[in-house]
Amino acid sequence: MGRGTYGRGRSQWLWALGVMAFLGVGAWGLWGHRPPPPPPKAAIPAQPPRMEGLSLTEIHEGDKTWVLEAKKADFHPDQTTISISGVRVEFFGPGEDIRVKAEAGLFNTKTRVLTLTGQVEMKRGDLLIQTRVATFAPAERALLAPEEVVITEPGLRVEGKEMRVELAAKKLVIAQHHLTEFQVKDWRGKK
Repeated sequence: MGRGTYGRGRSQWLWALGVMAFLGVGAWGLWGHRPPPPPPKAAIPAQPPRMEGLSLTEIHEGDKTWVLEAKKADFHPDQTTISISGVRVEFFGPGEDIRVKAEAGLFNTKTRVLTLTGQVEMKRGDLLIQTRVATFAPAERALLAPEEVVITEPGLRVEGKEMRVELAAKKLVIAQHHLTEFQVKDWRGKK
């Protein structure tokens, strides 16, 4: 009888040791072999600050010289530029009022140079100038259009390239003239 009890105690002890070993291996398997954590998500590049609507007014010596309005604008601080779309600009001066529309543009906040792109239209009274690219050079107070330009007024159409409009001097020059059409209603001077 004594021997059975001794064997039983030892088998219970071995049984308990086996269960502990099994639980230890299971715990190690669960916690020790975890898959590595997923890699961190890629950083999304910072978007430039976007403005819904922009209005800038330039005043020189107490007089308003131009007003710029845009439907949307993205500011690029590292480049000191603002990308704009849905652009309208009005230039003011003595006897001068020119309205400009464009699909898009780029305004340099340091140099104040404004480049307009897309369907660019400049209008003064009945005179309409159309081009794809125009730049306002503030130091010269001039609008420059290096590409093809079409100028229309009732009864007149002029086509050319490399146009320069000097706002202060009220002077328009086309370096490369291609075509001039003039419609005369009545040669005797009657309309």
